[in-house]
Amino acid sequence: MKKIISLLCAVLCCGVFVLFALGSGEDEATVSSGDATAATDAAETQTDLTANVGDTLNAGDLKITYTACDANFTGYNEFLAPADGNKYVRLSFDVENTGDVDHFVSSWDFDCYADDVAAEAYYGEEDDLSATISPGRKASGSVYFEVPEGAQSIEVEYETDFWTGNKAIFVVA
Repeated sequence: MKKIISLLCAVLCCGVFVLFALGSGEDEATVSSGDATAATDAAETQTDLTANVGDTLNAGDLKITYTACDANFTGYNEFLAPADGNKYVRLSFDVENTGDVDHFVSSWDFDCYADDVAAEAYYGEEDDLSATISPGRKASGSVYFEVPEGAQSIEVEYETDFWTGNKAIFVVA
């Protein structure tokens, strides 16, 4: 009897492993240019996907279009002003769920680096990106970060695949 239970447990463990492996087989993320005359660069490596304003990131069941960037956002409340020597940047996105299950997306899914140093998120605006998106539906919103005024390179990362850790980079221009 103990051998049968052990065998059943082993089969069950293998079945769970197979389900996880099948579930992680999502389509690879790609970035397509918003410029109708530009060719899509599908040969980019998964660890180096970069997107500029107008580009669309296809990550599994989500299409994330980078619609606008304000590299010097000044529409904040005076009581929530950035620290001396810092400024806020705002990136705006349209997100579409092309899958068949709900997806939650929020500004917490994004990380910012100014000159390769992690930057703090800013959550003081009403249009923060935060939505549970049903299949076939869309949401819009923005993410905000506080960065040094003199930063030479500002990039915002979005993890495209939890299992591999692959990320896409949205360039702040």
